[in-house]
Amino acid sequence: MEQYIDTPLPAKDAETITKWYDALSRNYDELYGEEQNKKHAKVLELLGNREFKIIVDVGCGTGKLLGLISPRSRFGLGIDLSLQMLKRAKRRTTDSGVQLVRADASHLPLQDHIADGVTSVSMTESGSVFEEHFNELSRIATKDATLIMTIFDDKDRTSWKQLSETRIELVASLSDREQLYLLDRAKHRVRASSESSALV
Repeated sequence: MEQYIDTPLPAKDAETITKWYDALSRNYDELYGEEQNKKHAKVLELLGNREFKIIVDVGCGTGKLLGLISPRSRFGLGIDLSLQMLKRAKRRTTDSGVQLVRADASHLPLQDHIADGVTSVSMTESGSVFEEHFNELSRIATKDATLIMTIFDDKDRTSWKQLSETRIELVASLSDREQLYLLDRAKHRVRASSESSALV
């Protein structure tokens, strides 16, 4: 069973979250590094040997996952609300093909359908913010994208039922609180096109 350091997070507004993660940034990897490494290993397993044109890690934190996945893309983009987290990510991701942006996951400053790889780990909780986050991740993802995200406290998949998203797959329970989901649009497009060609 995973162990979590329970630090109470007050009201879930952007300013409070930013301050909390700014303060946590200095010790984040020491506190959560081992736990995050296990999650990142699962993400890498799901990505397999696929390479990407543009991969976006939303909620990139100190850049650990971004550093692992950016070499398999022509361009990697890390997004986080915390400036202090992004400063740490900058030190970790020195590749010229990686850029970092400070932004809210509910309002990503990106065009529609630009990323064929989208990841978001340990950022989203079930509830009202989930729909905002998923809609934004889905919006920036191309029609054949691989989208991987985790959600806290969504054991009964209530969030997905509300969105009527049937293509998303529950891949793993990372802990008693966090579940890992995969939306492989390329696989669904191949399946849809083979089904339609069978009808011709």
